[in-house]
Amino acid sequence: MVLVGGAVITVDDDRRVLDPGTTVVEDDRIAAVGDRETILEAYSSVERIDLRESALLPGLIDSHGHAGHALTKNLASGTGDWLEVVRELYCRHAGERFWRAESRLAALSRLRAGVTTSLSYVGSVPRVDSPEYDVAAADGYRELGLRHVCAVGPPGPPYPLDCRDPRTGKEIAVDLDRAIETTRAVIDRLDGAADGRLSVCVALAELVPEFEGDGDATPPQASERSIAGLERVVELAAEHDLPIQAHCYGGQVEAAAKAVPEILSPSLSLAHCAGISEKEIELLADNGVAASHGPLTHAYATARFPVIEALDAGLTVAISTDGAAPDRSFDLLSQARIAAQLQRVHFEDTSLLPAGKLIEAMTIDAAATLGLDGEIGSLEPGKKADVIALDARSARLCPRYALAQRVVHYATGGDVAFAMVGGRVRLQDWNNVRY
Repeated sequence: MVLVGGAVITVDDDRRVLDPGTTVVEDDRIAAVGDRETILEAYSSVERIDLRESALLPGLIDSHGHAGHALTKNLASGTGDWLEVVRELYCRHAGERFWRAESRLAALSRLRAGVTTSLSYVGSVPRVDSPEYDVAAADGYRELGLRHVCAVGPPGPPYPLDCRDPRTGKEIAVDLDRAIETTRAVIDRLDGAADGRLSVCVALAELVPEFEGDGDATPPQASERSIAGLERVVELAAEHDLPIQAHCYGGQVEAAAKAVPEILSPSLSLAHCAGISEKEIELLADNGVAASHGPLTHAYATARFPVIEALDAGLTVAISTDGAAPDRSFDLLSQARIAAQLQRVHFEDTSLLPAGKLIEAMTIDAAATLGLDGEIGSLEPGKKADVIALDARSARLCPRYALAQRVVHYATGGDVAFAMVGGRVRLQDWNNVRY
């Protein structure tokens, strides 16, 4: 199949922007990317999709989010009690039907925003009293043909986490052993499912939950229960060769490095990183840890993630949505420029985070954050054919020049008219399809 561009923003090693360009897809992978005339001559007899009035990019990657949020938009927003409200809902009242319905809405919302790969914790903290909730929360992505990473693992101390089976009303106390047992069951059922589009990430609710966003801790180091959780997660991830993700706030990196130093590795990505210190940035950079930054998260409202300092230190930094509640959306394109503006305001420097870097943070760097950059994140031969196209005729993208900058500074998810995942068309003319 030949995708006839339009501009093609490749995000390859040379960061080529071909205008006009064309992409060739064979089975589930990209076979060629190049000048339009050259490609059309070489593949003259191959089926074509006309995207000449479009800007083609790699499918966007939302490297951190939460299942459940698509059905709880605005619930308790602005009250200060949002987290407690949704935690009660997710852990005690949401059954399989809830998670399945939410996954369908979330998957469709992400697809329409150009997000072809995403990661979600099931709930605000991992829901690990039964694997059935994780399986249900992946159904929408399976049905729509998207890539999805299920983040599952210990909810963190203090234990037990009080859960409830909404079907029977039975109270369930989740300790560390049960959390690990459920995580193993989810790995067995979901990792590699749906022709490899579904995968699992071993997740921690927080890296070291004793530490709050301001860096204060009680006790002033990782507790024995936190250390046990870190050790079990490292062991389980190594056993199955899986990545690890955790929420992280100031003080937690140093505490984790002292308690379980092997947690800091290229397999680890950290969400938020609000309030982390210069020393902690150095620790992350030295150990190849990546960061997933949500500019509209409540965490950022209370403490800044030093994005520019992290990039200068050599960290891979992705931009993510953190899910669609209580007061944000899956429109990753819109949130990228908010991420830039926050840093520019802080440093009083409008040159920071140029368009190319923001595109990388939603594509190749986001793929690297999840350990998937060998397969997705750029348009180049050999990689999976995950491609989106934005309608360049949109008033937001006119006049038609400097399309890479135009996409970052003006485009929204509503401009995404076409999406392909693994060589299969999933969105065409703004309608979700099964091709």
